[in-house]
Amino acid sequence: MMKGYQYFCLIATMALAACSNEDENIMPGNVTEIVGIEATIDGEQPSRRAAATPAVTVGRTEFVTDDRIVFTNIKRTTSPLESFTYSNIRYYFTDKKNWKRTEGNLPEKIYWTDGSSPHTFIGYSLPSQQYYWEDNGDNTYSGELGHELTVIDYTEGNEALKKEDLLLNYDTKTVAETGGLSTKVIFTHALSNVRVVVNIKNFASSASAVDTKVGVGNMVLHKQPTKFKWGIHSSKVQVLDINDSEQTTKDLMLWCPAADGEGTGQSKTFTFYGLTTPQDELYHHINGNDQPLAFSFTVSYPNPMNPAETLTKTYSGAFNDLVHFNPGMCTTINISLNHKDEQMFTDVSYSDWNFVATPDLGELRKKSTFLDINSNVTIHTDAQATIYDATWLYNDGTVLRDIYGNDGTVGMPYRISTASQLLSFAKEVTAGLTFKDKYIRLDADITMQSSSAKTNLEDTTSTQAAVKWIGIGTAAHPFEGTFLGGDRFVNRLYDAPLFACLGSQARVEQLHITTIGSISGGGALAQTNQGIIGGCKVIDDVQTAGGALVGTNSGIIYASYHTGDTKGTAGLVDTNTGTIVGCYQAGDVAGGTAFSIAKTNQGTIACPVPTSLYEIQQQAFTDQLNSQLDSWYATHADYTLFHYVHAAANWPTVQRQ
Repeated sequence: MMKGYQYFCLIATMALAACSNEDENIMPGNVTEIVGIEATIDGEQPSRRAAATPAVTVGRTEFVTDDRIVFTNIKRTTSPLESFTYSNIRYYFTDKKNWKRTEGNLPEKIYWTDGSSPHTFIGYSLPSQQYYWEDNGDNTYSGELGHELTVIDYTEGNEALKKEDLLLNYDTKTVAETGGLSTKVIFTHALSNVRVVVNIKNFASSASAVDTKVGVGNMVLHKQPTKFKWGIHSSKVQVLDINDSEQTTKDLMLWCPAADGEGTGQSKTFTFYGLTTPQDELYHHINGNDQPLAFSFTVSYPNPMNPAETLTKTYSGAFNDLVHFNPGMCTTINISLNHKDEQMFTDVSYSDWNFVATPDLGELRKKSTFLDINSNVTIHTDAQATIYDATWLYNDGTVLRDIYGNDGTVGMPYRISTASQLLSFAKEVTAGLTFKDKYIRLDADITMQSSSAKTNLEDTTSTQAAVKWIGIGTAAHPFEGTFLGGDRFVNRLYDAPLFACLGSQARVEQLHITTIGSISGGGALAQTNQGIIGGCKVIDDVQTAGGALVGTNSGIIYASYHTGDTKGTAGLVDTNTGTIVGCYQAGDVAGGTAFSIAKTNQGTIACPVPTSLYEIQQQAFTDQLNSQLDSWYATHADYTLFHYVHAAANWPTVQRQ
């Protein structure tokens, strides 16, 4: 069964016939039972689920026997009618398909005001009847993590996390479907998922040992606030004020599903999971108080002088900057510890609630911020580019590897997971390393600069100038490898295209870009392309003299698009002498033709030409794109297959097949 996905019967009724907006008292005469309601957790739909299965899931992923739902409010969103407004409607889960109303709960029947108006559904689902919560009597409710405990222990596994996993539903756009017979109810995780990844090095009994007796345990997040509230007007919870006399803090003992870790004694990784309350600057800074996140853990390892003896050492630390815990999201704390010099490095990244594997990467989505183009990064020819000091690549004596141990082959592509590594990549190509026959994958959503950066040179109100990107590749040294974007973003690109020059052997796939300010030379993705670009997109407006995606194309571009206006004279591409298949441009072109694929074309273009934004959002346009791609794939079977997916009232999105 798909995660978080159930069909169930809801014992309630609604009108097939519509009522007028003024009809406040007449109940519909012809009623029918609501059947086949689709219930999801986190809104995950089976058709959009990644092909691979997550190795670890946290909290509730589906409804189980004795789960309860309370709808605190059901009403028409616009001009709600009192006769058709309901509260405190309770259900409980009975088996794989059925929800039943709690005995004695009135009203017996529930009606829609009409068959087409959006309705507001607000509710909560408790993980068990033992879940601690209180009805405050003012349309708000209170909960507490680890009620009556002094330490919250999640080490028994995911079952312990499920017992604390509150789900909330708040949707103002719920509508009747299939003629009024069904609707959808979507619940989201209300608390915050915390994931701690500990990488340790040099704890083995000797420099050459690969023993697996090294372990990390007792991972504790100290003094986490545990009391929170939620109400009927939001799908999020609010932690009690740090100065509230009712607030309590407790230590969290996190769960490690792979107690032996991954890797060897020289370099092992341990991953821990838990739940905590949402926290941001407002919580941490009230009345001048500041509570940095403190943590501690133990490392057990063989005594180098006597390998039969096990030593245990406790490490602790705290973050100088605030760590956010966002409702319904995951905060990942990365800790790297080198026993050789007792150095510890930490950083934080944010993602969706759960770690979701994808067909390409199977890695947690991470983010990185790049603030200084003059960062001290290394390339593999630098003397300091050793395994301990390299920014990205180093020479191990026989093979060029990245700091994660990958050699750039198709099975072990080089990984880029920070903005500094992206800069190191650009400097490697500029220095003459073309990466021909090598593979590189983007392992993080990378934000190039802070949101306070100026978006144009005339802006004098910001305190920080936008950082100018240098571009990857030159005419003398083009990039000639395969770059796998993995459906990830490079955000806030400024001044230069991401790739200045893609050579004839280059291939770029599933890479997405947003920009600020202007892009010189044309093309947010590439200034010149002689290779292959597939399944890529540029989002939002682009200010450039050339095309939004590519400046000059003499290679192949397929299944790629731009959504937004182009503040220049070209649409998707400026000059095309190559091939463009199954692409589109959704927006105006300031100095050219709206929706245009290429300003100047001397090559081949097989793309539908819309007449309006509305047309692009129709199923027929998606079908045209896929038809052109299928015709092209028939004679290009060695290319990665991408197809478009239609979304109602939205742009066609591209997915790998």
